[in-house]
Amino acid sequence: MSLLATAAVIATTVIAYPLADMLGVEAIAMLYLLAIMVVALRLARGPAFLAAGLSVAMFDYFFVPPRLTFAVKDPRHWLSFAAMIAVGVVVSTLVLRMRTQAEEAQRSRLIARTEELRSALLSAVSHDLRTPLATITGAATRLRDDGRAQIDAEEARALIGSICDEAEHLELLLTNLLDMTRVESGMLDVRREWVPVEEIVGAALTRMEQRLRDRVVEVRAPDDARLAAVDPVLFAQVIVNLLENALKYTPPESPIEIEVVGDESGFRVVVQDRGPGFEEGQIERIFEKFVRGSHVGISGAGLGLAICRGIVEAHGGTISAANRSGGGALFTIQVPQRESPPLVPSEVLESNASEAA
Repeated sequence: MSLLATAAVIATTVIAYPLADMLGVEAIAMLYLLAIMVVALRLARGPAFLAAGLSVAMFDYFFVPPRLTFAVKDPRHWLSFAAMIAVGVVVSTLVLRMRTQAEEAQRSRLIARTEELRSALLSAVSHDLRTPLATITGAATRLRDDGRAQIDAEEARALIGSICDEAEHLELLLTNLLDMTRVESGMLDVRREWVPVEEIVGAALTRMEQRLRDRVVEVRAPDDARLAAVDPVLFAQVIVNLLENALKYTPPESPIEIEVVGDESGFRVVVQDRGPGFEEGQIERIFEKFVRGSHVGISGAGLGLAICRGIVEAHGGTISAANRSGGGALFTIQVPQRESPPLVPSEVLESNASEAA
């Protein structure tokens, strides 16, 4: 910072010196005052004081008669020196005060936002945490107290299945809470790898296999796999959240469709269903935290879609929602490709063959 302050004063001197006779002493003093103000506004208090002191020395030595000496013939020039020092002190003090006030206001906003987020999280997830825990506890207690001798095989399988389903639901909820915390704090660590988008979709479907066992899921993807530089774990979570959303808000017998499209400019993933779609005015807020559909009896903290947006935007992409023609919801993920993917073995062979030809 001190180097910048020194450079600003030297630059002012170099510019003003050949124009000294044309500008006059008063105009040159204004140039130094301008340099001091710029340094005080852009840098800290110390560099502003340094700029003021150097400006007084440069102005006195090069421009105040008798020139090329520190002697001052006209006492009125002492007023100019005092003005330069005063400008550096006053402006830097005001800037420091404004920065301190801005930091305090930012800190207060952050504290208020944290408290608001904490209260909203506690309110939103209290019911959603209790419900799966109560189900797991009830089923496990039934198995423990009555024992397999008094429970037939079908009921035992149903109880174990209920425990597994609620445990998966609890895992998804906790994952979303952790992901939302990372998104909000700016600590989302995106570890990009070159992976086929179809494999990410497949990984998400594998994670949701039990939940989707009674659903028809149609996946449309190009024959030639397109590589994308994304974090496969985070992006699979996006697909999982969209599938979870479709499961919640669509009839059990309705299908879910996933379409993958890619080219040199990037890739697009579309997840669509045949549910009720969105109500008027809901699409604009659907990706906000704690915003949920108005359907009665559907649990959820309202974080899944907000997390989807955070992860997709961390990859430089966009996610949008729309009502599907014929009924249903449609989510579109668009991620640009900023560099060319590495050649897969078949492409390497084709490239070598073309070079040999």
